[in-house]
Amino acid sequence: MPTEFPKLCSKAHLIPAEADRELTDEDLTRLICSDCPFYKEGQDEELECGAYHLLVHLLRKEVLTVRDILDAVREQD
Repeated sequence: MPTEFPKLCSKAHLIPAEADRELTDEDLTRLICSDCPFYKEGQDEELECGAYHLLVHLLRKEVLTVRDILDAVREQD
């Protein structure tokens, strides 16, 4: 498992890559923010950086999927 994004990889199985529902804000925060050194679960979770906004935009527009992100992260090995 990649060491740069261990939380993303460990939680990704909880979120269907091609779901019949839209990813919730909580899903996105768990996936995108959990490995950030500034992220503290349960604290200031409403604070969102530019990278978060960009990834959310790309996921919502279906330019990227969760599977695409996982594949890219895992290719770093």
